[in-house]
Amino acid sequence: MDNREFSNLIERYKRGEISSQEQELLERFLESFQTNSGDWIEQEMGNQGIIEKKIYSRILRDRNKEKIHSINRTIFFPSLLQRAAAIALFFILSSGIIYLSGVFSKKTVPVVWHDEVTSAGEKSIITLSDSSQVTLNADSKLRYPDRFDNARREVYLEGEGYFVVKHITHQPFILHTGNLSTTVLGTKFNVSAYPENKAIAVSLLEGKVQVTRSEQGTNESIVVLKPQEQLMYDKELDVGSSSLFDSLEVVGWKDNIYKFENAPLDKVLSQLERAFGIKFTITDQKVLAQKITIKFEKNSPQTVMDVIKRLTGLEYKIIMSNGKIREVVYFRKPL
Repeated sequence: MDNREFSNLIERYKRGEISSQEQELLERFLESFQTNSGDWIEQEMGNQGIIEKKIYSRILRDRNKEKIHSINRTIFFPSLLQRAAAIALFFILSSGIIYLSGVFSKKTVPVVWHDEVTSAGEKSIITLSDSSQVTLNADSKLRYPDRFDNARREVYLEGEGYFVVKHITHQPFILHTGNLSTTVLGTKFNVSAYPENKAIAVSLLEGKVQVTRSEQGTNESIVVLKPQEQLMYDKELDVGSSSLFDSLEVVGWKDNIYKFENAPLDKVLSQLERAFGIKFTITDQKVLAQKITIKFEKNSPQTVMDVIKRLTGLEYKIIMSNGKIREVVYFRKPL
């Protein structure tokens, strides 16, 4: 008798549809396993005798609910069902076919963590187990679990990401970036936390978030942001300030739009390097302090190179590698 036949026979017994021959077969089958109920780990599963009684009680209750029985319970229940309760353990351990909810406490399955990493010139969209979605910018890393526990949802970011978080009451979503944590219940926000940058920027588009700082095991609230507010946290000075922000400047990148308003050229080039996977080098360091206002909207690398040439008055040369543009060097043409 295989597992499925045994399970079907037990179900038919509970409905009172078992024949005397099948009863005899079932008793012999249970007897054959009376001394072999599989490996029992008491620390994980509890006392075996107690569990058998719980299974026995569950079978009795299920059978009584059916209210269809033609077998003498005083003769048959104590012998057959108690042995069925014992042998049910064997099948639970060996195949999982018979599952009685509430008898066993669920065994803890370890959470598996994943690392999504993007290189310069690429983005990635990750859907988390709670249906929240993260658009990961270039040259970034998101660490997230395959599932969240019931208390809170936590992920870790290095680089930049745009988050659309599903609202779940009493289960806050917590994003960790260095020693800052951004806690939300349901919202849309952007975090830029590249290691080489002096500041971490938390920009809120919808909802409400609280940003806290972790230090020596304690959490200190820095600010609670409202829509269209941005926190700029200086990592070196360990201080933060909030202000309004331009949505297109902050999150345009996810739609391949790069807007700069009176921004230093070195900051512009840094963002364009990640966007296109091309290194931009300027030999005249004074030019890097020049501030520019420009918007690139789904432009090709060639267009970007020509625009920078026009804005700076510099010439440029292209360095290729394996058939791809790897670096663009801007220089002042000799007189």
